[in-house]
Amino acid sequence: MPYSRLIRIAVAVAAGMMSAVMAGAPALASSDTTPPTAPYLIYYEGYNCGQLIVGMMSSTDNVTPQSQLRYEVFVDGAPIGPAPNMSDGEVWAWFQNDVLTPGTHMVTVKAEDAAGNWSAPSAARAVTGYAC
Repeated sequence: MPYSRLIRIAVAVAAGMMSAVMAGAPALASSDTTPPTAPYLIYYEGYNCGQLIVGMMSSTDNVTPQSQLRYEVFVDGAPIGPAPNMSDGEVWAWFQNDVLTPGTHMVTVKAEDAAGNWSAPSAARAVTGYAC
């Protein structure tokens, strides 16, 4: 068998294998333009010394697995930090010391998928910050 024919056969086999692999692969995250669903706050509470604890049900996304979504907590519209994804359908965050000033504040959460799409904010919930 001529050498050039072997190369063409090898290229054809490799191309066929790549087609089969890619056909079963999920869409690339960079081609994803659909944001995740908005998180749902299930727990929100302010404590002494400006501490804040929030808990939410995980969002869902059309491409990014639920365990790989990222969450950001906002107080009065300003980001205060991430909420770790526990990969069990719930996400919890505890912010210590001076996150909340004394008084009433509005807390929301957003989810971000692997492509950088942000969800709509969760429904805003009122929490009270307390001094030390």
